[in-house]
Amino acid sequence: MISHFPRLVSDDIAVLKSAILEGVGIAMLPHATISQELADGRLLRLLEPWEPAEGLITAVFPSRRGLLPSVRALIDFLAKSF
Repeated sequence: MISHFPRLVSDDIAVLKSAILEGVGIAMLPHATISQELADGRLLRLLEPWEPAEGLITAVFPSRRGLLPSVRALIDFLAKSF
C-alpha cells in the first residue's frame, strides 16, 4: 500500500481547476469545465482508457434551506435514479 497525503482537498470545481492549471496536482473534473484547456494542451488527460462509472452525477447547491420544491423533486428523482 502507498501512503498518500494530498496537498489540496476541495469540493470547489473552480478551485480544483485553478490548482491543476498551476501544477499543484491532478483532479477528476467534469469534461465541460476543462474542455478548452484539454484542446489547447494546457491540461493532459491521465489514465486515458479509464472512465468514471457511468451514472455518476453530482448535484451542487448552496443550501437545502429555501430550496424550491421543483428543485428538491429533481434532486430526489436523480438520487433514486443514480
